[in-house]
Amino acid sequence: MARQSGIIKLKGTIGDITFYKSKDGYLARQKGGVEKDRFLNDPNFQRTRGNVTEFGRAGKASKALCTAIRPVLNKTQDSRMISRLVRAMMRVIKADQVSNRGLRNVLDGELILLQGFDFNGNAPLSATVYAKGMCMRESGLPKDEGRTVD
Repeated sequence: MARQSGIIKLKGTIGDITFYKSKDGYLARQKGGVEKDRFLNDPNFQRTRGNVTEFGRAGKASKALCTAIRPVLNKTQDSRMISRLVRAMMRVIKADQVSNRGLRNVLDGELILLQGFDFNGNAPLSATVYAKGMCMRESGLPKDEGRTVD
């Protein structure tokens, strides 16, 4: 049942239409879609199932990346960061020339496409993350200020 929270602003459901509030304001959407059994078994949905599988891989890869760099990000991402990262991961997956459609993955894609991704859409990464750098010598050992490493 819908609740009115203003003259024309609704929250809730009337029939197949759901009214809700998001960061974009008050929105409405209609229930729709295909039955689960038909989606899983109908040959007409084979390509769609492949797209869904690849989108799932992009979501999992995005989560893995965020989990790995969470200590560095430390609340610097904006509210739309995940959706932008999943979109970037989808570009990486679509660049996979090794696997067939529906089986493409991040590791066989072009990870270089993630270069320059800003985790905060409102500011560049260099303005939001402050990480101490380390200088490496040719030997591969870090340079110590107090003594020389040979």
